[in-house]
Amino acid sequence: MVERVAEILSELIRIESISANSNLDLVAYIERILASSGVSARRVPAPDGHKASLLATIGPSDRSGVVLSAHTDVVPVDGQAWTVPPFGGVTRDGRIYGRGATDMKGFLAVVLAAVPQFVETAQAAPVHLAFSYDEEVGCRGAPDLVQALMPSVAPPALAIVGEPTCMRVVRAHKGKVARRLIVTGRTGHSAMPHRAANAVDAAVAIGHALRALADEEIARGGDTAFDPPFTTIHVGSLHGGSAVNLVPERAVLEYEIRTIPGRDAGEILARIDALVACVRDRLRACAAEADIVSEEMSAYPGLDTSLDDAATRLVARLANDKQPATTVAFGTEAGLFDQAGIPTLVCGPGDMARGHKADEWIGFDELAAASAMMNRLADLLHEPSEVWMQEPEKMENSA
Repeated sequence: MVERVAEILSELIRIESISANSNLDLVAYIERILASSGVSARRVPAPDGHKASLLATIGPSDRSGVVLSAHTDVVPVDGQAWTVPPFGGVTRDGRIYGRGATDMKGFLAVVLAAVPQFVETAQAAPVHLAFSYDEEVGCRGAPDLVQALMPSVAPPALAIVGEPTCMRVVRAHKGKVARRLIVTGRTGHSAMPHRAANAVDAAVAIGHALRALADEEIARGGDTAFDPPFTTIHVGSLHGGSAVNLVPERAVLEYEIRTIPGRDAGEILARIDALVACVRDRLRACAAEADIVSEEMSAYPGLDTSLDDAATRLVARLANDKQPATTVAFGTEAGLFDQAGIPTLVCGPGDMARGHKADEWIGFDELAAASAMMNRLADLLHEPSEVWMQEPEKMENSA
């Protein structure tokens, strides 16, 4: 089984599905894998048609089952010092190297290798495969994917998002909103700044205000299950100006908010919008044409599944994770499945500490552990989900 996983993973790595590129070659490869087991799939295309998510159901679609979720895109390798070809799928010393090996084509390969087994066992409960595009640039493909899934099948009993967690069960993560502010002022000679409108000054004022809001969130505190245990507000970039003797007429500031469960991002955004409006008014007092435009870069909800939820206990049995379910600092698409009413957990092979770095790798032992999770899941599909969701402890022996 692990040999087949490794073969598929190497092929997946060789398809350069960087978020900036089309993922349709990768989608076509997955479709061929599924078709070889008699499984049909449905594309959920991006608005421009250059990318697509993929949906497939194995087993009875009118029965409640399990969603296995993965994203198909990877981050770039530019500027990184790789010692192996990043898109070579190199195998060495019990590891497979390549961009996406850990995040998260390893889980995708494990799921695809398990398809023949799911076809054989999914008698009373189905497995839904949900593979998205553009997760790495803001979970852009997942909303349409979830929207396409829900009316086409009976409400799923469980979703597992296979991001790399070292096979630990993750029950919660923060939500995120990222925005770009484009500030337009009026240029002029630096000797006469009163005749101009300084876009960089305006952006700096907003940056200072965001820092003050961030300090408020620190003082507010939050949930000690997270590190850090509070909502964060972070200015990630600020660019503007071209020469010291010119008043800059343009500046761009990018910021993000990562909210702990229960903290309303909308409230924070409303306060930010109000302070931006004040800065805009001051800027326009100097130049009527001045403006500040806000663009959303990405947004996704957090995840907050209960530690004692039956879904949490079931995934722990599937993953053979004996420790209490935990939280992670990074975001995933899990909140979107949860928002649709599906109990959702994050659990997959590999360590996110290796993700997005040069010489990214995943071990054969990690792939084997994830394959064992798929085996345990396949064993459940002979019975309706109502049985194993209500009695996850029945898996004691199989785990």
